[in-house]
Amino acid sequence: QETSETDGSAIASGAETTEAGIPTQEEPAPSSSSETVVDPVVASSEIKANLLSYLNEMTVSAKNNDLLPCGFDCTDLERQVIKDLIASLSTIVSPSNLVTSKPKMSETQAMGEWDLLYTCSHAMLINKSLSGLGRTASTLAQFQSLRMRLFGSKYLGNSEYIEIFGSPEGETAFEVTITGEWYFETKKNAYTGLPAPCLRMELEKVMYGPTTNGADQWSSLGPVKLTDFLFLDEDLMILQGNVNPSALFVYRKI
Repeated sequence: QETSETDGSAIASGAETTEAGIPTQEEPAPSSSSETVVDPVVASSEIKANLLSYLNEMTVSAKNNDLLPCGFDCTDLERQVIKDLIASLSTIVSPSNLVTSKPKMSETQAMGEWDLLYTCSHAMLINKSLSGLGRTASTLAQFQSLRMRLFGSKYLGNSEYIEIFGSPEGETAFEVTITGEWYFETKKNAYTGLPAPCLRMELEKVMYGPTTNGADQWSSLGPVKLTDFLFLDEDLMILQGNVNPSALFVYRKI
């Protein structure tokens, strides 16, 4: 009678049975994996928004606490958060990232005027600027901002870095202009392994006040001479040092 007890329990529990009294197998629920697929464009947009929001908060905090902008005085924890956001953004192969999208990224897409939002370049942090003039002890000549201008044509690119120094109150003391030429080189992207352009800078002159020097005399310019593109769209550019991959540069188009 063991069989009948088993059959009876199945029937009593309300389970459906075949004509032979054998409980039927329930069909597995359809897989919901398709529902969890995230659109890379949406994911990229969300991470970009989070990164810009975090950088904006950091900038406001630096200004309110008389700290240098562009991440020069941010904490190790803040640097790690920014690094993780950049890694997440750069890993996504998305049409919104011109570095990983097709057709191949062109020089004209990088042209324009770009303001530095953040860097963790060790050399720039030590020099408190790109030019190195930020190491002065005077509070009236502290680093205030850095603008990168890329212009010219696909075949001949001209570049300018304009670095502004002044007081914490925003009064400009002097400007440093660094001029040269720029072009693309192709190497592998550090995160995706795909071919991606690098930004090569052939810097020529450093000018401030009545002084003009050859850029080859300024070792402080090394961090920007060869950088890899990690991300580029219509208003955000993220570069990584080629020789020193730990150096990151985040620019926003003006």
